[in-house]
Amino acid sequence: MNRSFMGTAAHGLGTIRMGRRPLPGQGRLVDALGRIAGWMGGDRAVVTPWPGVQFEADLTDRIQRQMWAGTYEPHVRACFDALLQPGDVYFDVGGHIGYHAVAAAHRVGASGRVFTFEADPAVFERLARNLGQFPWAQATHAAVWDHSGTLTFARSPVAEESGWGTLSQVRDFDAGEHVEVRAVSLDDWCREARVSRWDAMKLDAEGSELAVLEGAKNSIEQFHPVMMIEINGILLAQAGISSAQVAEFLAARKYRLFDLSYGQLQSWSAAKHGQFSDTLCLPEAKLDAALERLAHAGFDLSD
Repeated sequence: MNRSFMGTAAHGLGTIRMGRRPLPGQGRLVDALGRIAGWMGGDRAVVTPWPGVQFEADLTDRIQRQMWAGTYEPHVRACFDALLQPGDVYFDVGGHIGYHAVAAAHRVGASGRVFTFEADPAVFERLARNLGQFPWAQATHAAVWDHSGTLTFARSPVAEESGWGTLSQVRDFDAGEHVEVRAVSLDDWCREARVSRWDAMKLDAEGSELAVLEGAKNSIEQFHPVMMIEINGILLAQAGISSAQVAEFLAARKYRLFDLSYGQLQSWSAAKHGQFSDTLCLPEAKLDAALERLAHAGFDLSD
């Protein structure tokens, strides 16, 4: 059994559903295949999710094994597949190695743009390689914050969890490598880059989400992008912020919030979803069109 076959098998197993849910134990099985593939052929693995598109991952890393198998956050991927159109401009804050950014670059095509930001220097190297095949995509090594400058980034202290790094302003357990990184606000960055369109954003910043939004408020009010935000109440609390504050910022700018799960959208509430939620944030001006596309893609809406 070669590694290419194992990657194909992992993709196949990862797409099997019981109703709209993964099969019990499915994630563990796919993860085990990734580990075995790493032992067989080395840590670095490259898969081809679409013809002519390559994606590189590190099979020693838990999240990257999921990305290699195509099973990472399938509900988020399905949502953007429904909402992104050719020619759209997509931002990815906390882009990691580019799993969603590569999908977005393939989706928006040469008439669109993809801008991705990642603070971890080692993770950024792989992000830059994965996005380098798309001339219309740009990877920026920077943390996104409420102002531009320099900040300290604490890399993940756990070898197999590359996604756990965070700015020391959010939390700092005095573990893991600490590096000084460039920080940018999206308002400053959009102005300097002369951005004239912004359609969608994925924001997963390990507790920095409100600071990112505060630093982008002028651009958000100008462009009204659709946003997918990971709202993690535990991480936000470590920064002295609540999930409700993030929701209030968005509501003040006429956004409707929905908890996104496998095939389902549910109106967001702090009581139900404040602890953890992949939150789809739709501006009122785009609400009906977005919900229609999502319904067509098989998402159910419930209150």
